Amino acid sequence: METISTHWVCNCCDALLSSEKPGTASVQWTNEAEPTPARPEPITSGVRSKTVDIVKGIAIILVVYGHTAQGMNHRGWWVGPGAAFSHTFVYSFHMPAFFFVAGLFVAGSLAKRGSRRFAIDKLKTILYPYVLLAILSVALEPLIGRFKFETKPFRWNVFLVNLADGQASWFLFVLFFCLMLALVTAWVPDWLRFLIAALTGMVVPLAIPGVSEVLHEFCFVAAGMWVGRRIFGLEQIRLSIAAAGFVVLAVMQAVAVSVLGVSVLGRWLYIEGGLTGVAGLFLLANVLDKHQIGDGLAWVGRASLAIFLLSAFAQGATREVLLRVFHLREFWPQLLLPTIFATLLPSIAWYQQDRWHIGWLFRWPF
Repeated sequence: METISTHWVCNCCDALLSSEKPGTASVQWTNEAEPTPARPEPITSGVRSKTVDIVKGIAIILVVYGHTAQGMNHRGWWVGPGAAFSHTFVYSFHMPAFFFVAGLFVAGSLAKRGSRRFAIDKLKTILYPYVLLAILSVALEPLIGRFKFETKPFRWNVFLVNLADGQASWFLFVLFFCLMLALVTAWVPDWLRFLIAALTGMVVPLAIPGVSEVLHEFCFVAAGMWVGRRIFGLEQIRLSIAAAGFVVLAVMQAVAVSVLGVSVLGRWLYIEGGLTGVAGLFLLANVLDKHQIGDGLAWVGRASLAIFLLSAFAQGATREVLLRVFHLREFWPQLLLPTIFATLLPSIAWYQQDRWHIGWLFRWPF
């Protein structure tokens, strides 16, 4: 099973979960008053847009793909320029997409819930899964450690330090504190918040655990807060224009990654590459919105928190079955099958959480 790396996201937060109970029908964004949810939900509270679900679906699939590719690279099964390009291209925008989506709904959530309830909800739906994931990973280590590419002996002091500085699972930790930073800066004009966040992200070194990641990623939350509900204006763009825009942005991203390499993931270019990639994802989502492919991606996007939390286990189990039962090390089976099963199995768990009584995995149960 893959080691849960510091780049492991999914699913997750305002960026990963849905605002509606699993299995309910989605609705398009309107100007009507938002319905009161029957229970606290970890994601975008309020009425959802299918376009956002598609973006989350694409982004979380890329997360799973990226971790599968990393596992192949660690084992020496996929090395060279192709592997390097794939890694840099995917990581140049798929995580910024989740932070941007989280920022889209901050203002509406604050207006609806108030500051105190907003903070409590994030404790229950982001920080709680973060701590739970860390504890489960440690508890399961004696069982799954021998299947990992790399494992380290457990030490309480190391575990507690990693838990405190976000290294146990960086995304949920960083997302929580980004949203708390959004809360305390809610009074700042949107354009000024984004400008300060972008400049800070480009100046602050990446060597301070926890703090650096929050300051590095907050600019995308700030960008989402600035755009807000206006993002749904993309749904009115003609499909031909959206498709052409996506192709142009995708080519620009690919060329930048080819020319600049891993520096795209550095402090100075990460913001530009992230925002370009996010814009491309939304244009692609607009193209797919009326297609069956879009329906499938939205289905995955609504389950993105479960995918984030459980994909490493499903991915590792699939890889072990391929190796030990079918004796397969070929490139395509080892790349595609773990990615597919690590996406589908957690999605099924998400939609069956009430029947299987596993909702406690995704939100504070009390």
